[in-house]
Amino acid sequence: MLKTYELATLNSRAKNDPKGFIEESEAAYLAQIEDTAELLTERLTERPILLLNGPSSAGKTTTADRLCRAIERRGIYSQRISMDDYYLSRHTYSMPYDEENDVVDLESPLCMDLPLLSDHLHKLARGEQILVPSFDFVTGRQTLNVTPMRLRKDEIVIIEGIHSLNDVITGGLEEQSSRVYLSLEAQVLDGEGGRFTPEVLRFARRALRDARFRSASVEETIRQWLSIRRGERLYIAPYRHYAEFTIDTYLPYESNILYPALREALDTHADMLEKADLKQARRAADLFEPIDYLPYMPEASVLHEFVG
Repeated sequence: MLKTYELATLNSRAKNDPKGFIEESEAAYLAQIEDTAELLTERLTERPILLLNGPSSAGKTTTADRLCRAIERRGIYSQRISMDDYYLSRHTYSMPYDEENDVVDLESPLCMDLPLLSDHLHKLARGEQILVPSFDFVTGRQTLNVTPMRLRKDEIVIIEGIHSLNDVITGGLEEQSSRVYLSLEAQVLDGEGGRFTPEVLRFARRALRDARFRSASVEETIRQWLSIRRGERLYIAPYRHYAEFTIDTYLPYESNILYPALREALDTHADMLEKADLKQARRAADLFEPIDYLPYMPEASVLHEFVG
């Protein structure tokens, strides 16, 4: 069930009570983290592996970190792995192609070193040591054997990525793992009969993050967006039913940061936005009022993943 927000209310709070608005939003997110951490620690003995799944820009990296902290406050040592580090170096293989949208299919699990990833997950489950690689999104290169890791008794490992519930990778770990799905379970009504869907709200995260941290312009994100959505349908949605818990990572104040920051870039790509089924994103950039967030956004906010 989507949570529904009114644009006028969000803008009013952004203008008149930024501190309270931000604190309330963050508290709701952190409450979900604490509740999930409590459930995970209760089943640690039987399920020492947490598979954290969700679509692009759902906040998997930050949520994995926050869950680690919450688990450790309960006296349990935790480690985490990002499946992003198992992407293959882009010059070493023939990248899959999304003919439907005429772009490279960056969402495909074939972009990853599947045998290595599956081998590492099963070795962790057996208590064996692995050497975790690292992937640099700026250069598009993977470096092997970077970080040694072993899962000891009474420890938990959090594995996050868009393919973390795909049984091609994680098959055989069902009895040893818990599974959490992250998403933006929200929509914003514009007061004129229209609405900003979860996908439109999430697009702003992806566009700003990639422009700032992954050397991909807003134009490139727009061009890739239909392929991203196709990848979610093909590679994520079929496995969502495996998830036992869901965390809603949408912060009601976030669109008052993200869309004003994207306004200029989106104004120059109106035609591309319409072709990418993102016409509402341009309206959002015009309608969300900016918020004075720097004095109030906490260090632990999931939004740092997207705005820095």
